Amino acid sequence: MTLEKIANQVVDTDMLVIGGGIAGAPAAVKAAESGLNVTLVDKSKVDRSGSAAQGIDHYAGAFPKGMSPQDWVDACMKIGNGGWRGLYYNAVGYIDMTLLYRLAANGMWAIEELDRMGVTMRWDDGEIRPIRSVRKIPFIRVHWQNVKPELAGALKKAGVNVLNRVMIVDLLKDSAGRVTGATAINTRTGDFIVIRAKITVLATAACSRVYNPETPIPGKYKFRYHWCPASVSGDGWGMGFRAGAEMANMEQAGRGFRPRDDSCFPIGNQNNEGSRGKYFTADGEEFAIPKPPLLEELERTGRDPFYVSIQHLSDDFHKRVEVDYVDERMISMKIAQDRGFDPRTHWFEMIDNRPNQLHTEPGIQTNAYFETNLPGLYAIGDCVSGQHDVANAATAGCLMGEAASDCVKGVPDPAVDEAQVEMLKEATMRPLNTGDGEEPMELELTIRHICNRYIGTATGEGRLKEAIRRLDSIKREFLNKMVAQNPHYLMRALEVRNLFDVAEMHAKATLERRETRDAQVRLDCPEPDPKLEGMILHQKLMDGEIVHEFRMLPPLDMTLKEDR
Repeated sequence: MTLEKIANQVVDTDMLVIGGGIAGAPAAVKAAESGLNVTLVDKSKVDRSGSAAQGIDHYAGAFPKGMSPQDWVDACMKIGNGGWRGLYYNAVGYIDMTLLYRLAANGMWAIEELDRMGVTMRWDDGEIRPIRSVRKIPFIRVHWQNVKPELAGALKKAGVNVLNRVMIVDLLKDSAGRVTGATAINTRTGDFIVIRAKITVLATAACSRVYNPETPIPGKYKFRYHWCPASVSGDGWGMGFRAGAEMANMEQAGRGFRPRDDSCFPIGNQNNEGSRGKYFTADGEEFAIPKPPLLEELERTGRDPFYVSIQHLSDDFHKRVEVDYVDERMISMKIAQDRGFDPRTHWFEMIDNRPNQLHTEPGIQTNAYFETNLPGLYAIGDCVSGQHDVANAATAGCLMGEAASDCVKGVPDPAVDEAQVEMLKEATMRPLNTGDGEEPMELELTIRHICNRYIGTATGEGRLKEAIRRLDSIKREFLNKMVAQNPHYLMRALEVRNLFDVAEMHAKATLERRETRDAQVRLDCPEPDPKLEGMILHQKLMDGEIVHEFRMLPPLDMTLKEDR
C-alpha cells in the first residue's frame, strides 16, 4: 500500500518546523529566505498561537555584541543573585553553558533580524529601548501585543508553507534511526497527513498541564496557566521521547509566587524598571522578598495570607504598568476593572504555588547547535532543557534558521516505512472509532491530581512510587479507551497521550534523583548528595523502558567566538 492510499495528504519538504511561536517562526522564515522548502505546522493558527498569543511587554537578553566567553562569565558573576540564573532565569549546572553563551552573544543580532522581519522591536520614538529589570537582566521594552500577526506576515512573505490547525502526532524514523518527518492530523477535518522532511525542528514550548493551573478558576476545564496557554501540552516532549530523544532535568518542577488573582494583576507588573512592590503579612507587617523558607515560617506561625502592594510607587510607575497590560495581556485590565481591583489602591493576595509547572530546566537535551541525539532532529525554544525565555527562543530560532541550509546538505530524500505509518495511523485515529469510552479531559484531570498529590516540589519515595503505580494503571486501563466525538476532541485525546508520557518521565526522574537540590525537595533525602554535584539526570526510552543516566554537562567552550 502506498503512502497516498494510507494518508489523506503527503507533504514533502526540506525542513519541517513543529510549532509557530517565537522560536519556530523565525527559524522557518530564515530557512525559507535561504532557499529551502520549509513547512511549518501549528495545531492552532500562527496568527495567535502559543505562549505569545496574548502579547509580550519585554524582551529579556539584549546583550552587547562582541562578548567573549570570559567576558560573559565575568558579567554574569558581577550580577550575583544566582550568577547565570540572575542573568537568564536558568540555574547553573542544569544547562549547556556553551548553548547559553551562543544565545547571549547573538542576542542583539536576533533583535535586528526580528526587526528586519517586521516584528516591532522599536519603541514609540523609533529606537530600541534598553532598560533593566529588578533581576538585573538586560532587556528591552517592546510593544508586542501583535507579535504573532507580525510573525505570521513574515512567514507568508518568506513563502513558508504553513499548515494551521494541524497537530503533529508522531515522529517518523528510517531503518538507520534518522528522523525523516512526522505524522499529523488536521484538527478540523480529521485528515491524516504524512510529512517527509530532511530535517525536523521541534519548537513546541514546555509543558504546563500535568499540574493544575497556578491561577485558580472554576470549572473542570482549568486551562489558565501563567507561563503557557492551554495549547502547550508537552507534544514535542512526548513525540520526541517516544522516538528515542534524550530528555534532561525532568525532575525539576518549578515553584511560583504570584498574585492569586493573576488574571487581574499579572506578576510581571509588580516589578517594573527598577521599582518593586512591597510584601505584607496578614497582620500588615512588611517582609522581605519572598523565599520558600520564610513563607513556610509565616505559614507555620499563622501570619498568612501574604499580600503585595504597589500603592507606594509613583504615578509614572502606574502608567508604565498600564502600558504593560496593553502590551502583554490587555484583557487583565478589563477583568481588573470589572472586579473592582485597582493596583493604585488595593493589596493583592499572593500564593506560594507548590507545585508549579515544568519549565526552564526540564526538556529535550540538545548540544549548543540544537542537535538532539537523534540524527535529523533538532529542538529550539522552551521545549529544550534550559532554554526558558522569549529572547532565548527567538535567538535560537534565528540561529537554527540560518544553519538550516548546512544541516540539509548531503541529506538524502527521506525514506518512510509505510508499515510504520499504517500502524501509527490506526493508533492516532482510534478515539474517533471508539463508540463508548472515556473523555480525554477526565483522564487529564486524573494526571494533574496524581502529579499534585504525589510529586510536586516536596515529596518522598513512597509518594513517588504510588504516583508511578497510579499513572501506569490508569494508562493501561483507559488510554486506549478514550473517545473523540470529532477531530477537535481527537486533538485533546492525543494531547492526553503526551501528558501521560510527560507525567511518567517526571515521576520516575524525581524518584531517581535521591537528594534535595534547588527546585527538587525530597523529604526522605533532605540533603544534597555530593556525588551528584553538577550531574544532570538524562532519560530516554529504550525497548519500551525508561533508562536513566547521570552525566556532567560539557564545560563552556572558551574558544568559541560569536559576533555578528
